[in-house]
Order: sequence, then C-alpha cells, then structure tokens
Amino acid sequence: MKIQDIAKLANVSVATVSRVINNNENVKEETRKKINKIIKENNYYPNLIARNLSKNENNIIGVILPDIKNLYFASIMNEIVNEANTKGMNIILGCSNESFKMQKKYIELFLEQRVKGIIIAVTQNSYDRIDFFEQISSKIPLVFIDRKINSKMPGVFFENFNSSYEIIEKFIKNNKRKIAFLAGPQTISTAKERLEGYKKALSDYNIGYDEKLVLYGDFTLESGYNLGKKILKNPIDAIYISNNSMTLGFLKAMKELNINSREMKIATFEDNEIIKFIDEKIISYDIPFLELSRKGIDILENLLENKKMENNIVEINL
Repeated sequence: MKIQDIAKLANVSVATVSRVINNNENVKEETRKKINKIIKENNYYPNLIARNLSKNENNIIGVILPDIKNLYFASIMNEIVNEANTKGMNIILGCSNESFKMQKKYIELFLEQRVKGIIIAVTQNSYDRIDFFEQISSKIPLVFIDRKINSKMPGVFFENFNSSYEIIEKFIKNNKRKIAFLAGPQTISTAKERLEGYKKALSDYNIGYDEKLVLYGDFTLESGYNLGKKILKNPIDAIYISNNSMTLGFLKAMKELNINSREMKIATFEDNEIIKFIDEKIISYDIPFLELSRKGIDILENLLENKKMENNIVEINL
C-alpha cells in the first residue's frame, strides 16, 4: 500500500496524509484520527528512506564491521546499538566480510540513504586506500574504530602494544622462554601492534627472536586450528594468540593432538565467555567495548556539530 492509497481511502489529499505521518499540527483532529485509523487497519508503514531524502535529514548512522561472526565485533556492535538508542539514533549495519569491495558498496549505499555519519572498522586490505577514505570523509563524518587507517583521521582504538608486551613479560617472569606467537594479518594495525609488543618484550629480556615460533593467521578459527597443529610440533612452554577466534581454533588443535592445555601457559588478547568456559586459566584482557562505542559516537556527534575537538583520536588502555 502506498500513501496515495491511504489518501484515496480517507478522501483527502496526499499532502494531508503526509502531514499526519510527519506529525504536522496543521491538520484537523477529526481528519487526523480518520487517517491514523486507516493507516493502522491497513498496517501501513511509511518509507523512512524516502522521508529522509525529502526532508534531507535523519537520525540514522551506518556501521560497517569486518566480521560479525566474530564475538569481538559482535560485542562492539551490541554496545554501539545500546549507546545509539540512548541518543535517539538508529543503526544500519553492513558486514564487509574483510572485502574492500563489499565495504565500498556499503559506504556508497549509506551515502545514497543520507545517513548522518559512518562508524567503521576497516577491512584488512584497506590500508593502501587512504585516499579513498579521505575522499569519503570530505562528504560525510567518518569515525574509525578498533583498526587505525591513518594517524590523522578520527577514531577510537584499543591499546595493543603494551597489552601484548605485558603478557609476554608475565610469561618470562614465570620462567617461560620458548614463547610462541600466533599473529594476525600484518596489514591490520591491531595485529601489527600486538606482534611489536611481543618482539619488544623478548628483546628487553634478552631472549632471541625465533621465526619458527611466530606464525601468521587471518584472525579466523580455521587459521588458529591450522597454525596450532603446526606450532605444536615445536617445543614451546607458552603461547600468545592474537584474537579469540584463533584461540578457539588453537584449542581445537590441542584437543586433537591430545595435548592438555594446562601443560603450557596460554594467553589471548580479549576475554571471551566461551574461552573461559573451556579453560579459565587462559590469560586475557577484559575489553571495554562500551567505552569504545560511547567515545566513537561522541566523536561522530562532535563532527556532525562541527565542534572543535582537542583530540578526535582516542586510545583506550586495557
């Protein structure tokens, strides 16, 4: 059913129906009740996108994440939705699946729908496309979360270097010397910073860097499983795994190889209920997803209001 059909049933003009839908006071109360009754009886829902285009305004923000199956990004999305609701904002979600092409498609779609702004965790192959994001940010407020794309572009990020450094340091102080590392893609800022923290801790404690003990995955469970089967062929007494999905894959590999997880120290970047259920002794950080989401939306609001900000790049310590 279209707005023209509502107007015909009510025997009024389309403009009158439009005024009722938009809560315009310039309509007789009797006419308003009549139109609302017809709308309710026919389960009519206004086309919000069309209304946004005609009014050139809305309260919708677009969010693009690389892997919504990953509990890490699902947690981020959950907090963004909660925070947006407190501010009367609505959310449209796009999942890029680590595809720059899909990510670009969602950005273009959001521009067409005239969302107020975009919050994005970029794909792993976005880092050589800075010009593209600079061009987009000239058209619409763009806030980056979790993954840095450029040191000057606004965003909110978790601290990665010190967190991994501290875990490796803890291993070393517990007399662990053969410390393996399952790293993420080095095209992603978070993975790169975590690996740098690992290397620095080894260097500071005069432990030689062993390439055989560092393997590179893609932040998926499958890569954690495949790399786990490979790394466990080496004599190691501790391991740091870059994210929770790879950790689950690694634990699966340990089970298949009949290796007790309690025989070595295991750490991962973020806390996870599933991982804790499997083995509560795995070292991890409690990630402040709410803080990231709240500050991301705050920066977006400041950009929308053209407020001068002392710092529109925020790093959250764990």
